[in-house]
Amino acid sequence: MTRHRRLWGVVVGVALMGLGPSAHAAVARETLDIIRRMPVQHQGRVKPFDSFAWETLQSITGAAQWGRQDPVETVLSMLADPDHWQAEPLIAVPFRPLREALGLGPKTSHVSYNDLVGTRKLMRMLPAIVQKQQREEKLSMLEQETMDAFERFAALSSVFEHKLHVVPPASSTEQVWVTIAETKDYPQERQQAFRSAWTALATAVRDGQSAASISAAQQLVQTLRSANPAAAPPAWRLELEVFYNHAAPFHIARWIYALACLLLGVMVAKTDRRAWQLGMGVLAGACAIHAAGILTRVVLGGRPPVSNFYETMLWLPFVGVVVAMIFEGVYRVGYFGFAASVLAGITLLLADHVPLDSSITPVVAVLRSNLWLTIHVLTIVASYGALALATVLAHVYAGLYLARRGTRDSFESLELFLYRTLQVGVVLLAAGIMLGAVWANASWGRYWGWDPKETWALITLLWFLAVLHGRFAGWITGIGVALSTIGGFFLLLMTYYGVSFYLVGLHSYAGGHAKPLPALLIGYVIAEVTFLAIVGAAALRSKRPA
Repeated sequence: MTRHRRLWGVVVGVALMGLGPSAHAAVARETLDIIRRMPVQHQGRVKPFDSFAWETLQSITGAAQWGRQDPVETVLSMLADPDHWQAEPLIAVPFRPLREALGLGPKTSHVSYNDLVGTRKLMRMLPAIVQKQQREEKLSMLEQETMDAFERFAALSSVFEHKLHVVPPASSTEQVWVTIAETKDYPQERQQAFRSAWTALATAVRDGQSAASISAAQQLVQTLRSANPAAAPPAWRLELEVFYNHAAPFHIARWIYALACLLLGVMVAKTDRRAWQLGMGVLAGACAIHAAGILTRVVLGGRPPVSNFYETMLWLPFVGVVVAMIFEGVYRVGYFGFAASVLAGITLLLADHVPLDSSITPVVAVLRSNLWLTIHVLTIVASYGALALATVLAHVYAGLYLARRGTRDSFESLELFLYRTLQVGVVLLAAGIMLGAVWANASWGRYWGWDPKETWALITLLWFLAVLHGRFAGWITGIGVALSTIGGFFLLLMTYYGVSFYLVGLHSYAGGHAKPLPALLIGYVIAEVTFLAIVGAAALRSKRPA
């Protein structure tokens, strides 16, 4: 069945459903702890219900938590008492023109399932969009946001209709798990056991019966696991994923990076060796937690961190920190560590707050077991990390230059540090492009095809090669190197982010669909251009060498 038919099937089904609100009861903590570790097959991977719950809420509401409620409790309550939740404004509508088209207020960020079904405005917008997709025409921003809203609506419908793949396949040759209602391959008595256990849990949760819900949860999990024990993931893997979800290692790491930034900033300002030692110790601790988080995702996903844009935002600053720690071991100056802690803290903060899919998803089939893909992506993103580290160092140089702080020797040293970091970034970028060509030949039968990502990566490489050559030849020095590095970061940003989400190509995460330009990105560009203009003007006025 095609994607479009599947979407229309959901529309027809939900239009015929009966609606009606009911009371919402809290769920016992013991029940949540049992269900939290129940395996579910979702998005091509078997995971604990805990992960399914927060991923589902993230996709529907735009946040992994509804209020302060445990995501497991929220989704379990949706399954047990859909009437109550159909009236809740759960479905995110972040695009203002779409809100207007749906008859919502300009500040109404979410809409309820009942409202969408009742007004049918969203459904009336779909036929023209589906026809446009079938003609393979590019969608407008409003049309793409409409489809995104409908997909959130369809995801919520699946929860209300109990389309939860919790039953392992009856045959060892099958890989696809099924819902409670799709267990025809099991004996009749086993099917009845599934339905009875599920109904008992839903009833107990809906009616707020704590003791009964605990017993029902235990019975359901035991019944599902005994159906086909060989298909169930090992208990340690489920426990590890639940621990990862609640430990939030990258959230912890970014705060420790902030502390390292403060300590190393003191060292840079006052040349305090104790602050350097303590700051580097804190930076190493943050790096260890950062590495542990990445390694955990690798273990859980069974693959390197190359599946989505979110994972590259974890790998990029990690490489920047490692490069900085190596340089700090050589020079012991604090600048590298300070810049790395700034880079890592900001990048991890952005990774948590920009609208990216942070779920652990499998790599698409065509890319599995592809060694060249793994090496290429890890290398090219590593180059972004080194060049981003150089950009932060360039800002430090420009800031000190603008504030007229530092001696000639200190500026010469900082210029050398910037130059060395750029060298690492350029070598990694060149290697990444060449490895990408090898992968392209293995996958598509050609080394180079002027894909947007390839083209912009080459432009970025040529820019930074020009900076290195200009500095080596003495054509640009001091503040000129710093400003050229910051200018090159715009090209790097286009290569890394812009091509991925705004251009059509083989490397596009969004397929070239129009998306609103983030306000944060617009603000950054304005602030950065202003900063460059101010520093550039100061450099032109100044007659002192730097």
